[in-house]
Amino acid sequence: MILTRSPIEQLDDATIGRIAAGEVVERPAQVVKELVENSLDAGSTNISIVVEDGGFSRLAVEDDGHGIPASELILAVNRHATSKLRTSEDLSNIGTLGFRGEALAAIGSVSHLRIESKLETQEGSFIEVNHGEVLPIGPVGKSIGTRIEVKDIFSSVPARMAFQRRPSTETAAIVDVVMAYALAHPEVGFSIKVDDRIVLSSPGPTTPESRLYDVLGGSSERLIPLVGPESDESAPGEERWRGWISPPSVDRGRSDDIHIFVNNRTVASTPFLQSIRKGYQTRLMVGRHPVCVLFLDMPNDEVDVNVHPTKREVRLKNSWRVLERLERSIAHTLLSIPTGAPATDSFPLGSVSDLHNLPTPSPTQNKNPAWIEAATSVQTRFNQPVSPSTISESPRARPISHSPSVQETLPGLDSMPISPALSVAERELHRYSRTGDPVSPISEPEFRGPVTDVPAMEALSQFADTYILAQGGESLFVVDQHALHERIRYERLRHDMTSWESQSLIHPLKIELSTRQRGIIENNRELLNKLGFNFGEESVEDIISVPRLLLGDDRLIGFIKDLLSDINESDSMILDSVDQLQDEIAFMKSCRGAVKANQRLELAEMRRLLADMSTIENPWACVHGRPTVLKLDISQLDDHFGRLG
Repeated sequence: MILTRSPIEQLDDATIGRIAAGEVVERPAQVVKELVENSLDAGSTNISIVVEDGGFSRLAVEDDGHGIPASELILAVNRHATSKLRTSEDLSNIGTLGFRGEALAAIGSVSHLRIESKLETQEGSFIEVNHGEVLPIGPVGKSIGTRIEVKDIFSSVPARMAFQRRPSTETAAIVDVVMAYALAHPEVGFSIKVDDRIVLSSPGPTTPESRLYDVLGGSSERLIPLVGPESDESAPGEERWRGWISPPSVDRGRSDDIHIFVNNRTVASTPFLQSIRKGYQTRLMVGRHPVCVLFLDMPNDEVDVNVHPTKREVRLKNSWRVLERLERSIAHTLLSIPTGAPATDSFPLGSVSDLHNLPTPSPTQNKNPAWIEAATSVQTRFNQPVSPSTISESPRARPISHSPSVQETLPGLDSMPISPALSVAERELHRYSRTGDPVSPISEPEFRGPVTDVPAMEALSQFADTYILAQGGESLFVVDQHALHERIRYERLRHDMTSWESQSLIHPLKIELSTRQRGIIENNRELLNKLGFNFGEESVEDIISVPRLLLGDDRLIGFIKDLLSDINESDSMILDSVDQLQDEIAFMKSCRGAVKANQRLELAEMRRLLADMSTIENPWACVHGRPTVLKLDISQLDDHFGRLG
């Protein structure tokens, strides 16, 4: 195809403005971020945000900062006009949150923008920009500070509107933005009103601990102040980490509650996740994430904030040194936390001081499997260097099963062979597999599903407390006990519709929620009600009823929080239907309650699992699609050992 050449022409201002808006104002949450940053740069002590219809119909940000004089309002809505920079050299030492002078101009090009402002020494004035058209300045009665209102965003650019997210999703994103800056600036009061409902009201100034509670709820009381090793005080570099991290017992299914700030600027947590996980070492299950509020203080000239249009990413001059310091600080802080059985969010939360007074476990108490002990004993590069050869020569030990039958599984061996540990990828498939207490198969009701063509199998023994060895005809079957039980439980829950009936609780169950989580419940009440979850009208922290299948679950609180994260993360129609969400809940429930790897089973429990295989449609794969069974025919064994007749 031959294209006809077009001449090079200068784009008009309207097109340039909309192109810039596409980079700077990608969604309503980004508008709020830019406006809140301007309010903070203006020295505000109180900032209030109003949101309607996810910000698409209307949003407003009002502050009590120093304001904008009438003579500068025209400049304020022009591109690349700012009070925060003077020369190009200033770009190497940025100490404000905003600096490009693009936000107001970009917002005005794709919405109806109104700015009202008043200085202490002047009368108030306003200016409006209607989708790129600047209207005349006029007087307005107003208190000291600035109020910016944005209406009908993207209504003039339907192509951009078509790619926007649902109002409930956008509302949650706006709350996240405000919540982050509320954490970073406890000296400033913040309030959010969403569709005539107060979501956050945190007056300032307040202490960092009080602000932490206002934003994160009761789970903040479990957080531990970050303390770096004393040796870091004399280490090269002026950067310092501070903040709070959760003990390993407080975790989440997603990284939503990891908040990172660089010089009080909220940034994406992704570049820091690996260092955080390294700091936790083996204390945190793969696929689970801690709760962290971490602040990095460093010289302005050692961080480049001008690398991304939305300023969510920064470039650090000595990133390797900064990340290693974070890893060391987390590891050092966790040394004061005893390793024990995971706590659940259903238990009352204690204070931060309580965590330093916990009893140290005895050598026999809460003892981890040998392979975990081996992993935790490996020195990091910050202490004593360890060569790769040294690590590889220390195999990860697995528990040795003792057969409940009289059969000698592998006679003639002095010791049982060690099976390799599951890969990281395998563990990531089971996000919930170690977050709940297992249920014995023989305590569960029989599943009356269709009888499938599964050979009758007799349980022989258990290997490594993980695999069931069974004989069926002339074949040996190696069964993954967790994968099989998970599949059986899933099929039972999906076919028993009475499990989804809502059951009222005798006494409302209290759940501590963050600002984000409260917003998710309010925005998805109808959907949650259809699933059997009902929350109090006056306080969403009161759980009134739950689906019958969740009654008596010790992990109910943590379960609900993981479900809220999944609902919030879904931006498509995948989780919009009740059926799809029931599937999600059934998966979570089946994974949590299934017998675990490294769990010893009685012979009766093995037999029950094998018997239930014939009642499910696809017993050969778990919910994730992993195989549940390895089959070895006797002919294969005869071949291997040379028994060919």
